[in-house]
Amino acid sequence: MINKERFEELFQQQLIKDISQEPIDIVLSGQYGKALELLRDAEATGLFPALVGPPGVGKTILCRYFASLRAKEKKNQSFFWLTMDESIKPSHFIGSFDPAITLKKGFVLEAFNPGPLLSAMLEGGTFLANEINRATEYSQNTLLEPLEEESINIPHLGRIKASKDFFFISAMNPEELSGTHRLSEALKDRIKVWIKLTYPDKTTELEIIRINLPEHFVIEESELELIYSIINETRKNKIDIEVPASIRAGIAMAKLLARRRSLEKEGKIKEKTSTNEYLSEITRHVLLGSMKPKPGTKVENIIESIIHKTLGA
Repeated sequence: MINKERFEELFQQQLIKDISQEPIDIVLSGQYGKALELLRDAEATGLFPALVGPPGVGKTILCRYFASLRAKEKKNQSFFWLTMDESIKPSHFIGSFDPAITLKKGFVLEAFNPGPLLSAMLEGGTFLANEINRATEYSQNTLLEPLEEESINIPHLGRIKASKDFFFISAMNPEELSGTHRLSEALKDRIKVWIKLTYPDKTTELEIIRINLPEHFVIEESELELIYSIINETRKNKIDIEVPASIRAGIAMAKLLARRRSLEKEGKIKEKTSTNEYLSEITRHVLLGSMKPKPGTKVENIIESIIHKTLGA
């Protein structure tokens, strides 16, 4: 186990202290440029937006990039986010009292540890409620007052007003996906700008894959085209597949193929493998956990069908 001194040293080294200086590789062509523009318009008019789209289309990275722009312009580095699920409670948003200090001194400010939503409201930062429709309605209700009155009540301490620079964004998967809850009508009424993201067009997706490859990794355009055809095939098969492969799957396949090509070029692998043969191999490994089949359908059978259709293997 890592010792305390070493932990503190490494923690300080890796701590993200300034989001405006954090490198974020992002493609802003197509739908992403329009979405960013809508986020900026929502901020300028004091309206709280929601990004809606399937897993892996870039909702979170777009929010991070937007928050970094706000940080540069407002000289405020505060960016907080909370990813929802059914275990999230109001205290995860607001904060909680330290039991040891509370026992000694009671419910005083010194005993209170602020949560990410409260911190963003106090500091005038950006707060992202990620996967918001995976939270229960009980937890969703915590957001009603902050979004309507821009204030929040802290039990035993009182009610605070948010800084004028506080900005709230939510991101969610489509409601038809399993594991999601319906947003309460009261919460939906407070979210005024709905930004829909889908799987990007081919040109944009290939560009995203390229910028996510390490600098020393290179693959041919024809190989990228094959990877896209494999990923896109999962999206076309609506009969057997409930959740298709996202951009992340394409990036993973491109990285594995590019590494193989790099090792071959360096002479570390003597036996060269054809593109189709190696792509068939890595497709089986990547797609196995990158898509969700419909009930009663074996994912392995779907993968073999896709390989045969796209690679002829």
